[in-house]
Amino acid sequence: MINFKDIVESAGADKLKNLVVVDGNPVWDYKSSKDNVFLISEDTWDGIEEEYVSVQELKKYVVNCEIPFDRVILVKEETKEVILEHKWNDCTLDLTVDKLWTKNNL
Repeated sequence: MINFKDIVESAGADKLKNLVVVDGNPVWDYKSSKDNVFLISEDTWDGIEEEYVSVQELKKYVVNCEIPFDRVILVKEETKEVILEHKWNDCTLDLTVDKLWTKNNL
């Protein structure tokens, strides 16, 4: 499981506009239950969603839900799997449920 507080702190001002991606699919919505934030990112049909979630938007949502950053549990909504790894890229924050993904994609 990753720590959302670490993500926010490592983002700095320059990465807050990065889009959030889960297992290669951009996050286009989210919802919460207790400390869980479910990221909705399953494949979309062309034209269904044109706006995707940035790190800044996700941070604002967590603040509005009054979930402490160090208690947030990010979950892939489609499979209900907990996000285990993250990696910053030029324009995205890539998240995955696969423990080996980060090592294999450096």
